[in-house]
Amino acid sequence: MGNLNPNYYNKFQCLGSECIETCCQGWNIDVDHNSHFKLHDLSRKYGEKIEKFLTKSTDPTHDKFSYINMKKNGFCPFLDKNKLCGIQKKYGENYLPETCKNFPRRKVNFDTIQIKTLSLACPEVARLCLTQKDSMKVFLNEKKEVNFFKIVPDHLHNSYTRVGEQLFNRIYNLFKKKKLHIPNLLFICESILNEQKNLEVNPDKIDSVLDFLVNEFKKLDFLNFDRSTLKLNFLNDLNIFFQKTLPESSLSGILSKTQNELVEKFSNLEEASNNFKIINKMKYENFEKKNYRIFRNYFLNEILGHAQIFTNQTPNCRNRFYLTILCAIVSKIITIGNISENPNKNHKEDILINSIQKVAKNFSAFVNVDENQEYKFDSEICAMLEKIDKNNIFNALFLLFD
Repeated sequence: MGNLNPNYYNKFQCLGSECIETCCQGWNIDVDHNSHFKLHDLSRKYGEKIEKFLTKSTDPTHDKFSYINMKKNGFCPFLDKNKLCGIQKKYGENYLPETCKNFPRRKVNFDTIQIKTLSLACPEVARLCLTQKDSMKVFLNEKKEVNFFKIVPDHLHNSYTRVGEQLFNRIYNLFKKKKLHIPNLLFICESILNEQKNLEVNPDKIDSVLDFLVNEFKKLDFLNFDRSTLKLNFLNDLNIFFQKTLPESSLSGILSKTQNELVEKFSNLEEASNNFKIINKMKYENFEKKNYRIFRNYFLNEILGHAQIFTNQTPNCRNRFYLTILCAIVSKIITIGNISENPNKNHKEDILINSIQKVAKNFSAFVNVDENQEYKFDSEICAMLEKIDKNNIFNALFLLFD
């Protein structure tokens, strides 16, 4: 039936050696089964020392059969002095792992329908997606703008996916509305997902239930207490987690700096909390309001890129939604730390865009992949969130976000 993609998708061009942060740096690069043996063949045919840089995964799958051992500086060993791939230059794209061929492109396959988005882990993608007014308009087959997205072909439809497709479209359109604040929208989205099984039996009530939720949660008056200490405690736990598990990652250094700025430089937690509250209220809230499009486009891009949240009943699929919120929380706290460091500066949108990009590049630290290729939160991340609400992961995330 065709491809759906946002407006910014076809504007993207890899900057190559001009990129401020090459994608061949700062994370593990997975190698699929076929590419692994192609690279081994290169070693045998041409005497290239390629295979010594490949390590077979402890629990190999077809897509993640092995990974490339990065150099001590975090760069791929095959990157040349111009920050271009030596394997591609010498032997062609055919020898690249699927990860390298596809990044930053993402696809959701619904048989004859594909949803295409790009990963915000790429700096150029983050700039295109998060800053442009019309970046999240969606087109069918790159030509026709569409307002209702048919994401599941008729032959795959059942009562659950029909309702899910309707909910996906309504939620996507709600996130476009500037009058509805992001925290309210998150609450509405979680609530309607909780109602999906009931709506499967009563699909004619979708609009009335959604209208009720929008009216009910247009204002969140029950959240009238300060959560600065709660957020700083979360930052502390997260920083410890990264220093222990991924000390060499770029995000580890950023979180350490943020912890220093928002917590360590104060004599006690009460002082730190007062500073956080002031910076958040007096500086960050105005900054986010001025740059409202950034988080609006962020959530639209991630909802579109994880549309299966609404149509797939596989266990852990909802974690795609929760991971999206978690990455936004961490980006927000890092940005508040940057503002706190220079509170009188007229901060540009770049500080939030860069934070989102860095967190997106390290999202895999928060989750593991289960047997269904869905995300399962790392046990230590779960423990951090359980300190906030031991029974409900969304409630914990919501309290941290707003």
